[in-house]
Amino acid sequence: DSTGEGDAGEEEEEEGECGFCLFMKGGGCRETFIEWEKCVEEGEKNKEDIVEKCFGATDALKKCMEAHSDYYGPLLQAEKDAEAEVAKQMEEAK
Repeated sequence: DSTGEGDAGEEEEEEGECGFCLFMKGGGCRETFIEWEKCVEEGEKNKEDIVEKCFGATDALKKCMEAHSDYYGPLLQAEKDAEAEVAKQMEEAK
């Protein structure tokens, strides 16, 4: 999968550009997403707690996506649906 954007780093070469990544970079939060992606990759490489390490980047990305909800709306809705489903399953498990 050669999109011509392979200069982002050697690590990404193994999987190419994922569909989710292409979608995220296609909207108004491209730069914010790239910062978040770098944080996650660095955390994985250094075996760090990604949730803790990238909290600020994740928060900034979520706020950016909400500000550009015309583009990211379906993804935000899917996330809300997934959270609701998890909450429902946890209730049923009690």
